[in-house]
Amino acid sequence: MATSTYSVTKSDTDVKEIWRKVQYGIVVAANFGYEEWEWLDRLEKFDVDWSAREITVELDMNEDRNVASIPEGGYEAIPSTQTMVTATVTWILLNKRFTQSKTAEYITQQQGNAGQLESQLRVQSRKGVEAIRRKWADMFYGFSSGTQAVVTSASNEVISIEDMYSVDGLGAATSPDGVTSSNRGVGDLFRTGERIAVMTSSATFRAISTVSAISSTAGTLTVVTTIASVTTGDLIKFGNNLENTTTAAGTEHNLNTVGLLDGITTTSVHSVSGTTYPGWTNAINNSAGGRFTTVKFQRLRDAIYNGSGAEMDLAIFADGVWRDVLSQQTAALRFSDAFQLELFADLKAKGVRLERSRRVPDGYVFGLVTKGKKPAVRKMLLLPKPEQVRQGQGYKLQDLSGNMFSIDFPCQMVWTNRKGAGMYSALTQS
Repeated sequence: MATSTYSVTKSDTDVKEIWRKVQYGIVVAANFGYEEWEWLDRLEKFDVDWSAREITVELDMNEDRNVASIPEGGYEAIPSTQTMVTATVTWILLNKRFTQSKTAEYITQQQGNAGQLESQLRVQSRKGVEAIRRKWADMFYGFSSGTQAVVTSASNEVISIEDMYSVDGLGAATSPDGVTSSNRGVGDLFRTGERIAVMTSSATFRAISTVSAISSTAGTLTVVTTIASVTTGDLIKFGNNLENTTTAAGTEHNLNTVGLLDGITTTSVHSVSGTTYPGWTNAINNSAGGRFTTVKFQRLRDAIYNGSGAEMDLAIFADGVWRDVLSQQTAALRFSDAFQLELFADLKAKGVRLERSRRVPDGYVFGLVTKGKKPAVRKMLLLPKPEQVRQGQGYKLQDLSGNMFSIDFPCQMVWTNRKGAGMYSALTQS
């Protein structure tokens, strides 16, 4: 007599409808921290009444003169007084927006986050603040002109670029030391989905298109729509506001902070020329390259103190330079116990905070005065750092069932003592 057959009920096919989908929750799977955003807290505040008409700062940087050594009964010194130099300061406004449907708002009002892994508004808000932090971190090193890269060639939708921040050779596949690979390619400043503008070297607007693909190592941007007449030497700037098709008003031309490279290397900062006023220049700008040694570190400190009258209290290293300096220090160590060798060490300098970041341009070390009455650069902030956006802070979209939320951050880096800053570049990396 034959035995009846049967099969086991399989949970993933036969009765899958009685099982529920399980989501673990949102986990952070990338590094969204930016050291430059934290360094902002340590800068002295440029405490001024904000005026939409004009803000100036009077710079006392000219040495007085005409002291005479006179004979008994002789003529006294020629009278004279050095004047102050007026610098003009403008701020920029960083703006991030996102939307939320009215349905999502109503669900949250009625049942809280019961149907969500995490509050939708909280997640959108957090990502928006992260975007502003990232923007600040990139601008921290750049130029107020807003130039991110320079065009080398273009073929249909593919634009080849070089020279991060418009600095010759920066962001190439090989770092400025000519040996090691760059930690930061020129494409690192861009993200897919962002809009870029192409302008001529004389700031004539060409067009705006959206980035669809990036090759940081090859130095190429692929855009959605071909930009006509792009030529070698054209400039790449961002164009992420709504006026993004027809004029330079849709770009960030001259709407970035006065970053470290700008404040240290540009002739004219805040409308004051270093050619006219030699005191309005950096303490040191050494591009000879080589290894960053203790002698170079001391030379950086000396130049800043001699120029500004204040002690350097912050040094910012590119990752590759940091590793090379570390290797120099550990190579000189001697151990009394061969069984207690340390694999990891750290760099320290009395009175100077040593920092590094993955966003520091390859081959660079920056030195700054950030404390006291003579800081090289100060922060100009109208509002506190942006944090969580809450329900009710958005506004109703016209004709659409949704709300618009806006995160604003008016800010600027104001240079008040350029002799309190200096840098080394093209340094050896490891």
